[in-house]
Amino acid sequence: MAEDMVKVEVDSKGVWISALSDDLTWKSVTDFLHARGIRKYDEKALEEFVRQKNRTPWRIAERNPEDEKGAEISVQVDKSALNASVVVEPPFLTEPWPGEKEIMDALARKSVAFGIEKDVIEKLVNLKICDESVTVARGREPRNGENARIELILDPDRVPEVDEDAQKVDYRSRSVFVNVVKGQKIADKQLPTAGEDGMSVLGTVIRAAAGKDIAFSAGSGLEVSEDGLSLLASIDGRLSRKDGKLVVLPELEVKGDVDFGVGNINFTGSVTIRGSVREGFQVIGGGNIEIREMVEGAHVESIGDIVIKGGVRGMGKAHILAGGNVTADFVDQASIRSQGDIKIKNAILHSDVAAQNSVMVMGGQKSQIAGGKIQAGLEVVCQTLGSEMGTKTEIIVGLPPAQAERRKELQTQIAKNRDNIEKLEANLGFLKKQDAAGALDDSKRALMMTATKSKFHLQAELKTMEAELKAIEERLELSKAKGVVRVRDVCHPGVSVTIRGCVYVVREPFKFSAFVFDGEEVRLRSFDF
Repeated sequence: MAEDMVKVEVDSKGVWISALSDDLTWKSVTDFLHARGIRKYDEKALEEFVRQKNRTPWRIAERNPEDEKGAEISVQVDKSALNASVVVEPPFLTEPWPGEKEIMDALARKSVAFGIEKDVIEKLVNLKICDESVTVARGREPRNGENARIELILDPDRVPEVDEDAQKVDYRSRSVFVNVVKGQKIADKQLPTAGEDGMSVLGTVIRAAAGKDIAFSAGSGLEVSEDGLSLLASIDGRLSRKDGKLVVLPELEVKGDVDFGVGNINFTGSVTIRGSVREGFQVIGGGNIEIREMVEGAHVESIGDIVIKGGVRGMGKAHILAGGNVTADFVDQASIRSQGDIKIKNAILHSDVAAQNSVMVMGGQKSQIAGGKIQAGLEVVCQTLGSEMGTKTEIIVGLPPAQAERRKELQTQIAKNRDNIEKLEANLGFLKKQDAAGALDDSKRALMMTATKSKFHLQAELKTMEAELKAIEERLELSKAKGVVRVRDVCHPGVSVTIRGCVYVVREPFKFSAFVFDGEEVRLRSFDF
């Protein structure tokens, strides 16, 4: 350090300097002098001193009392008033270095009163840091409030995720649609915050800006919760965007095919598909389903009607399930179940078809049923039944087999329940007589309570089963009057017609015919019977 290499003395004759080391440079010496407040000196004399490195005192300046000033402390406050700094111009060698009090007084004269860092001032004084700006006070910056923000829980634009760890990815299940149900939460709102005021080094408050509120960008099918913090679906449907706003649409429209680009569909409302449903895919709807082109080896299910304008090319894989009616151009190698009617224009070929009411194949050139099994609760009507090649074709009309089996189960269970109730009533009668005679102990009393509960339970079950059996019997009575198979053109050999369990096997062609149940057997009548 320079103080280890140079010694400075002052007397009435001037300022003297002597070398304590040979490692002197012009800069190290001038820096040393400046730090001691010696700013005026004879440069030539100093140059000679540095060159010779005199060990004896060397005069470099005359003594001038006017140059022997005390330390000067300047305080600067930045424009933001968040920082105050101090620069100390050192005192002349013979004058004292300023202490902490002098620094504090200088700050006070500049009205600096907040955020003063006394440890920094102490360091500045102890190390005699001069000619260097040192920040000694720091204000507190204001923290502006955060704006309200909307956090989507469900995003209609989200890309379906793929489990990277899965050994096999089923891309069919990666639907691009987001279904919601009424009351489901779509988004949350985080309220704006007020912010936190700051303080300048001058002790004045710096106001923070409060965060701004934001409204939910919501359209039809959505509503804001009572507390204003959540966005909820007000209807079942598909979450989407329209004109920049979230909406819930009660209907789903697919403009092309249901394939890998769309994925399986499971929608709460009605579905319209302008293309086809490709092999292996599923379409499940909570309303009606309309498919403008084909169904190819796919699963289509709806609680309402299903309309397939291009027909079903099932390939032995297609399954169509409808809570209402099914309408299609043709059906080939498919399974169809309908709680209403099945109406096909051209043909049902080699398929397993069952309707709660009627199966009708009419309106095409042949309107043919050939191969497979057709079941209807009331009626089967077609233009052509069977084929010239004698294709095995099974037609069943009347009570559907599943309901017939259920009817049998109910009859058995009802008889069993009635028998059990009779036995319980007999036991309860005996226990009540003992209770009236005062001969009923605790164990028998508990047995009587258990038997009473069992009786009530069996009676409730019996009532439910009897109501279900009555509905089936009423349907059976309806099928007695209306159960019929009608063939407008020709019915070929190879066809079997079953009505109410009685079978009629067609062994020769018939035209303009109807098969009806008459007495104890199926008889042949004219089409318009």
